[in-house]
Amino acid sequence: MNLRRSAPWPRPDRGAVLITALILAAIISISLVSYIRLGRTSLTVSSRALYHNAAMNLAENGMEEAMYSINKKVADSSYSWSSDGWTVIGTTAARRKWTGTQFDQNTTGEVRVYVFNHDGGGSPFVIARSLVTPGGSASTPIEKWVTVQLRRTSKFANGLVAKETITFSGNNASVDSWNSDPDNDSSTAAIKYSAGVRRDNGSVGSVSVSVGSILVQNADIWGYAATGGALPTVGANGLVGPFGTPSGTMDMSRVSTDFTANFDPVTQPAGGTGIAAITGATTIGTSGVASTFWTTHIALSGGPGTNLVIKGEVTLYLTAPATQSAIDITGNGGIVIEPGAKLIVYTAGNIKIAGNGVLNGGNAASTANQPINFQVWGTSTHPSQKQDIQIAGNGVLSGIAYAPNGSLTINGNGDVMGSFVANDIKVTGNAAFHYDESLGNFGGGNPFRVTRWNELTAAAERAAYNPIMTW
Repeated sequence: MNLRRSAPWPRPDRGAVLITALILAAIISISLVSYIRLGRTSLTVSSRALYHNAAMNLAENGMEEAMYSINKKVADSSYSWSSDGWTVIGTTAARRKWTGTQFDQNTTGEVRVYVFNHDGGGSPFVIARSLVTPGGSASTPIEKWVTVQLRRTSKFANGLVAKETITFSGNNASVDSWNSDPDNDSSTAAIKYSAGVRRDNGSVGSVSVSVGSILVQNADIWGYAATGGALPTVGANGLVGPFGTPSGTMDMSRVSTDFTANFDPVTQPAGGTGIAAITGATTIGTSGVASTFWTTHIALSGGPGTNLVIKGEVTLYLTAPATQSAIDITGNGGIVIEPGAKLIVYTAGNIKIAGNGVLNGGNAASTANQPINFQVWGTSTHPSQKQDIQIAGNGVLSGIAYAPNGSLTINGNGDVMGSFVANDIKVTGNAAFHYDESLGNFGGGNPFRVTRWNELTAAAERAAYNPIMTW
């Protein structure tokens, strides 16, 4: 049997096969390397995403430590920041650093926290900077920077607060702020409102989620606006923001849509000395003495001098029922609260303050008593009709009002100073509202709460705090 031997491939053909094999091997190798790199990149991205969350958790933990210390000092005046591991900087700041937090894969974390106004004398401001370093010498650290502004949990922590809507009309209505008691010490002289002490921390808030819950229109809100859902509506001449904000705009760092507030009902106390309805010139109270009275209503008008004069600290219960008139001041009528005196009113009835209005210490912003010296507590819980509260006239009103079932109207060209909480609020004419920031401390030793939370993501934002956050 003869076997024929195959002829060998020509040399050029054998070279082509070898080259093809090498190319295929190279393609497979490149694909494998690319796939391995893709897998490593995916793992790195996934790990860094995980540690981004870990870094935020570290920053939040640092914030919680700061808030614990701040509120611990409120509850226990003997609490010492330095004894608890903080380094006190001067008289109004403290800082602390936690290191050695261990994660998987040789990853470590640390967080630095700096607290302004740590002693509670003002509104604390907290900065937290966390750093998570993944394992591996080539790994870039992950940073998170967070700031929070704290305020007391007070019914009057904001200037104008409504369950439903806040509406401004007119071309020159405005909202700003000042602090009548910056050292939170009633024994020192109060700071009177003036252009020299005005600040851009005025605040308006509505818990409503409806569009139009805050209608700024052409008013100037020098400060903050917050709603429960939709953005405020601003007209061509209106604004929301710090001093210098152009008309027709909102500074979005001063606007929030997650506002919440509690509107707890107020129960009218009982007791006191009964007196006749106040319908003419009357003086009640004694200088330097706290006293309590009750009557049905106040109705003042007529000629000059038809005033209710308040001496000392007077608490007045008006028993007029819901939907009926409790205070009606027109013509030349007025309520005069002497310098240093105080009037606290509880009523479920309607309130109309016009005429000469309420003279709380003086007839100008520069001479008026602090707003806390005139208090109105609306106690109505009527199921279908709101408590009607009208503040009108061109004078100066310094006071606070809390009426969760009230419909409040501020009308006129005067200055209104203090804080007002109601079901709905309307500001008409050229009324200028000045929020007294010291009312954030109303109620005594209230704990602090977060009013603004902000993550600093831009290099420029972080650079502003870098000198105090690097140690």
